[in-house]
Amino acid sequence: MSTFAWADDAYLSEEKDILVIAHSSEWKPYSYIPGNGQPKGLLIDFWQAYAKYNHTSIQFMLADWSDSLAYMKEGGDRIHAGLLKSAEREAYLDYVAPIFNTNGSLYVENQSGQVSKDPLAAGKVVGVVDGSYESWFLAEHYPDVEQRRFRRNETLFSAALDGEISALVADTQTANFYFLTQGKPLAFVAEQILYTRPIYAAVPKGNQALLKEVREGIDNIPAAELLRIKQKWVNTERVEAYPAWLIPSIVLVMLLGAVTYIFILKRMVYKRTVALRRANARLREFANTDPLTQLLNRRGLETYFTRLKPKLSRQQEMGLILIDLDHFKQVNDTYGHMQGDKVLVHLASYLKRFVKKGAAARLGGEEFCILCPTQDLDALIEMANHIRCDIAETVFEFGGADIRVTVSIGAIVSSDVVEEIKQLELDALIHAADLLMYRAKDSGRNQVMLASSQSVNTPIAEI
Repeated sequence: MSTFAWADDAYLSEEKDILVIAHSSEWKPYSYIPGNGQPKGLLIDFWQAYAKYNHTSIQFMLADWSDSLAYMKEGGDRIHAGLLKSAEREAYLDYVAPIFNTNGSLYVENQSGQVSKDPLAAGKVVGVVDGSYESWFLAEHYPDVEQRRFRRNETLFSAALDGEISALVADTQTANFYFLTQGKPLAFVAEQILYTRPIYAAVPKGNQALLKEVREGIDNIPAAELLRIKQKWVNTERVEAYPAWLIPSIVLVMLLGAVTYIFILKRMVYKRTVALRRANARLREFANTDPLTQLLNRRGLETYFTRLKPKLSRQQEMGLILIDLDHFKQVNDTYGHMQGDKVLVHLASYLKRFVKKGAAARLGGEEFCILCPTQDLDALIEMANHIRCDIAETVFEFGGADIRVTVSIGAIVSSDVVEEIKQLELDALIHAADLLMYRAKDSGRNQVMLASSQSVNTPIAEI
């Protein structure tokens, strides 16, 4: 077993033995060894924080994924840094506590907007890492799919980008990391989200003393520190802090802008009556509002989008969710357009209540849109699935008729780079989400398709 051992001398303690932390040497961005030989990653930072706040010493043992599991099977006082639960692993591991959430997706080669038919059908070849949770999941739920196993993530993603395989299963953050760092963020698309699961720390089966020690130690890490670590590694390898002068400069510019605006506004409305001001405000509201649902229309959404862009912080990205009612023509044909309009009004009322930060709009017909700031990909996935499930479970009662509808959703997260956000166009976001929504419809409807890209200013056929 080829391993890499590294001890963190900053937290050495004479009172406690060294805790050995085992994990993969190539599971970016969770743990990996860059060129300088010092381990990096989300889980590396997590266990360094554990050592700091518990005043203990740690040593990392990083190896190929299957070797890290074999190391845990030997027993003793050792900890696995983080992995997903499976029936096979429960035979030799006791799980301590969930650390971070992750989700696994099926990625297929982007073929100019074409949708794959049954990518997990019998006989299809799908790449996975040997000994991974993804390999176990496919064997458990899709036993007829042919797995091509690779020893490390590096070789798996190299094979995909070199054209050796056209489909693979990996967790979202790892896939984003490899595709983005290789400069090919759109080479593969997430065709289907297979699962969302927590990553657990684990100890050898039966080691109750170590289990108790690690559980209590994790509780000692402040929540703010856990959030900082997650924000550092989610979707990107680097974290940039605000320059000290940035916030005061923004405040100063906003104050100057506000003073200038007030001065000009007073000159413009000096001779106008209160009634005229109210009338103008009402006219602006009509121009930006859909008359049936009272949501924003396309023009109102464009205005909101323009105002939202400069307000996004370094920890936020632009998220857009496109919602389209499935088979809505059948509702109109069966119950009449008046009842169909009532369904649209009720759906609009639900979206108003649901969206706390952001704006909901009706783009036309049975198509709705939510534009909002989001912390990361996981948050947007949770939001989109919440909407899909709520609508599917809702019964609309009109005149003794029970009407049920489902929605297909396409959602996209923009870049978190400030200069790219400044160039972002609403049309590009909507077109990208529209393509994903049609993927959801082609995959059977009542589904969510989501993507994260460094650039949404790409022609639809290439997303």
